[in-house]
Amino acid sequence: MKTVVVFSQLILTLGLTSFSKQEPLAITITNLKNTRAPLKIAVFRKSDAFLKSPFKTYTLEPNGGSSPTLFADDLPYGEYAAAIFQDENGDEKLNTNFLGIPKEPYCFSKNYRPRVKSPKFEECKFIYSEKENRMYLQLL
Repeated sequence: MKTVVVFSQLILTLGLTSFSKQEPLAITITNLKNTRAPLKIAVFRKSDAFLKSPFKTYTLEPNGGSSPTLFADDLPYGEYAAAIFQDENGDEKLNTNFLGIPKEPYCFSKNYRPRVKSPKFEECKFIYSEKENRMYLQLL
């Protein structure tokens, strides 16, 4: 009888752990100068055209906070890259000068800082997993 009870508890425990919810990807954006303008966040998979066709997009409203956090709970674990900009004029796009240099604050995953050209997926990629599910990105 004791063996049956222990076995039943083991089955119940294994069953419950297999249905546990995965941790959301938490992206905290820092270095905001404007705490009212929305942040536009694009998440890319390796198979997506990086900086052109995102897998997922999000809008994060800072609501006066200096370091808002997005909790993305609709992404499966995997390898991604992210591009973020703050839409200060509300036109839904990253404004650039005649050389293509952004006029609005922006950043990339891994806090990659482009020198002369736009980054590649490989330079910004990160692993989102049960153990790696939080990142802090600083606007440039």
